[in-house]
Amino acid sequence: MTAKRLGILGLGLIGGSLALSLQGRRGAPEVWGCDRRKEFVRMALADGAISRACTESGIASCDIVVVCVPVLRSVDLVRRIGGRMRPGSILTDVGSVKAAVVRAGGSAMAEGAEFVGGHPIAGTEDSGYPAADASLFKGRTAILTPGGRNTEEALGAVERMWKLAGARVLRMDPGLHDHVFAYVSHLPHAVAYALVHSVATLDSKVPLGYSAGGFRDFTRIASSNPEMWKDIVLENRGEVLRAIGHYRKNLALLEGLIRREDAGGLLAYFRKAKTTRDGL
Repeated sequence: MTAKRLGILGLGLIGGSLALSLQGRRGAPEVWGCDRRKEFVRMALADGAISRACTESGIASCDIVVVCVPVLRSVDLVRRIGGRMRPGSILTDVGSVKAAVVRAGGSAMAEGAEFVGGHPIAGTEDSGYPAADASLFKGRTAILTPGGRNTEEALGAVERMWKLAGARVLRMDPGLHDHVFAYVSHLPHAVAYALVHSVATLDSKVPLGYSAGGFRDFTRIASSNPEMWKDIVLENRGEVLRAIGHYRKNLALLEGLIRREDAGGLLAYFRKAKTTRDGL
């Protein structure tokens, strides 16, 4: 299947960047856009990122519809829009939690239409259409999480869309995806928020103007959209809680090494962490 018309529901950082990345690409579909924030729609039209603004009901007439909203909202939208999709069309998403969305999509689609779970591994701490970037997906990975009812034709159509946007594409089981990203994405964000929160709530006020580069670098992701990350950790709460528990054990191990003044143990702990990080 070759999509002639692509609908993007949500013109924030990811949706706006997808629209911009397809702009002028050979073989790219016509792009329609929908967002409850009218100023984002106006900006996307002015930039030529979308050729037409449409309503939620109108977007279901597209060959492929990409849901680009916070993950808790995306589950409701997938259920609502899925039944409106016409035979042969595809509904997909960009959320960083997949199992719940894939379940919702699998049961909500009109006959002959398919839901394909997706997650582009790209983003910044900024949000909204003003942060959109045509090169956001260039050289990055987009993960597809097929359900049991997906055809190769539908998966191939979504893969082609992400490749046109500049990404390379991998496939992964939805449950495995949520387990992996609880550790490599959701936990780091939770820890960054917790670290900044701990400094912000100190009785002895620490002037953040004195913060070293390490604090700024490590906590950069705590500037990410709070609404989005609230949704992510709640939707993947089981895996995130397990990840936090595992992290707590490793932090306790570090605390014990420091208390015992175990220089050899600390060196081994730090070396193992450095070797793992250097291998990324």
